[in-house]
Amino acid sequence: MNRLKKMMAGAVAGALAAAMTLTSFAANITYTYNPGGVTNYIKTDSYKGYENFPCWIWYQGYCYYYDQNGNYLTNTTTPDGYTVDELGRWTVNGNPIHNGAGNYKMHTEDYNGKSDDEIWSLMKEKLIPVYQDAIVGKDFDGLNADGIQTHIDQYTYGYGADIIWTDKDMSTYGGYGETGIEHNDHIYGTFVTAWIGNDWSDYERKYNDTMSKAVYSQKPDIKEKTIKAAVGDKIGTELFNYIKQHADKIIPDAEWNPYNMPDGIMPSKLDFSAWQNRKTDYGKTFSVEVTGEVINIKVYK
Repeated sequence: MNRLKKMMAGAVAGALAAAMTLTSFAANITYTYNPGGVTNYIKTDSYKGYENFPCWIWYQGYCYYYDQNGNYLTNTTTPDGYTVDELGRWTVNGNPIHNGAGNYKMHTEDYNGKSDDEIWSLMKEKLIPVYQDAIVGKDFDGLNADGIQTHIDQYTYGYGADIIWTDKDMSTYGGYGETGIEHNDHIYGTFVTAWIGNDWSDYERKYNDTMSKAVYSQKPDIKEKTIKAAVGDKIGTELFNYIKQHADKIIPDAEWNPYNMPDGIMPSKLDFSAWQNRKTDYGKTFSVEVTGEVINIKVYK
């Protein structure tokens, strides 16, 4: 089972320690690129634990064993000796083990009484390990925006003095990565602006390879932690749950989604009118706006 089981505690600690020895892997830094000294682009080898079936994959808070055919096992003992219930969830002593998704704590009470610069430093400090351990696709060859065959760099995360982001395809993404936060955002005049891309775990159903399944199944977890780091654990839980209840539904659209395919978050379909001029847990005003299919959380100075 993968590194995220390090988050488990209490009664399952012994079983967890044993499970970690099976398919655990480290998010080793493999390459760092520093263009002009503005920001560091960092690649890791996190994807290597998911290159082939069989494997364990965390999905919506629970861990599932996918066999050599890409199907998760149910109500049995897995070949590596762990039990799964009738829904396929890893269990210890008959109890399904949950990794905290939906209830993650970023401990944003640390912001209380701090200056803006100190809050930003803490915010970035909390997100670096989240983004560093994210699973993204490995580099690949494909067509660039002009249709020319090229090598495409896939960076796990990046950061600079006033920015941190995750999951950047150097060929197709404009700007920085799929999700991230910018400090002292000159475009919006904010203390921080968090952007939340529209990738979601329902995309997992579109793919037949373990790496892609792992990449998309983790998306809600990363977004939850980013939202909570930006606005605080309490109000962040409320905002995340509002987004999640809609993101978990496939939205039929005769033009854009005629076959009801997994569509991720559809921010343009959501009503964020109740999310204007709200208060973060640490006392700043924030509003949620949508640009295209990207959610922007603007926290004002």
